[in-house]
Amino acid sequence: MTSPHKNSHRTIGWDQITLRCPEQWDTIVSGDTHLLFEEDFKPVLEVRWQRKEKHTKQAVDSVLRTLARESGLLAMDSLPVSWKKLETTFEIKLLAAPRSGELQAALLTCNTCETTFLLYFFNHSAKQTPSNLIEVVSSINCHGQNSQEILWSLQDFQIYLPASFEHSSHSFAAGLTRITFTDKNLTMHLCRLASASQRLQKSTLTTLMTLLGDIEIPEEEILVEQHSVSHCSYPSVTTQILSRFKRKSPFHYVVLRHHPEYDRLSGLFFFDKKPLPEKLLTTILKSYEIFSL
Repeated sequence: MTSPHKNSHRTIGWDQITLRCPEQWDTIVSGDTHLLFEEDFKPVLEVRWQRKEKHTKQAVDSVLRTLARESGLLAMDSLPVSWKKLETTFEIKLLAAPRSGELQAALLTCNTCETTFLLYFFNHSAKQTPSNLIEVVSSINCHGQNSQEILWSLQDFQIYLPASFEHSSHSFAAGLTRITFTDKNLTMHLCRLASASQRLQKSTLTTLMTLLGDIEIPEEEILVEQHSVSHCSYPSVTTQILSRFKRKSPFHYVVLRHHPEYDRLSGLFFFDKKPLPEKLLTTILKSYEIFSL
């Protein structure tokens, strides 16, 4: 994948929401439906959202009143011209500082799927030209993705997963990103590690793969290629029964790839109680990309 040009925008995808933000912004996952964007280690934009099934119109109005009361912000009586063009997409309520009148927050409800967004603009971002903020806000998409595939994209990776895959957990430890998805009995772990050069000084790709996958594999069974290692299990009936007694999925496909040009490692780990569908694995593996920061 070609890396984005400087000062361009990139697409962030998280929990079925996508938006485009300046490339220099860092994305921080603060929760399942909560993102924080920073620039030069300063907060710029905070985005929270809630699906229609988890709120009512009365609840949205209550959030607006509570937000105004607790923050001391005032709901604006009318929308600035720059925001009016978004009314075809969202029902919009803006809140501003009482003295300066500076825009501080926005409550948006999608006109199509009724997902509600709470946006908070930090002082650093509020000083930007309105068109820059409007460009980011107008790019928010909560229902327009392909119904069969969902984009997950942040840091320096992206992947497309079937819509049936549910996000179950995530961890963003220093140098190690790990996100887990489930689809019925299938479990998939996505891993992204940096820096590869430091990790490979202490461990081999094979050792790291078995450690991340929490699996024991005879070394002679591991497929070793120039920049990747992988293993696919075809257990006997006896082994399947023993694995289930140990509460482990007997079938797995695991792969760890080295991207020397970006000094990164990327891994995908699939586990299931039944044989894994080869076409699904191939499609997901092809979509998992690492690119330059």
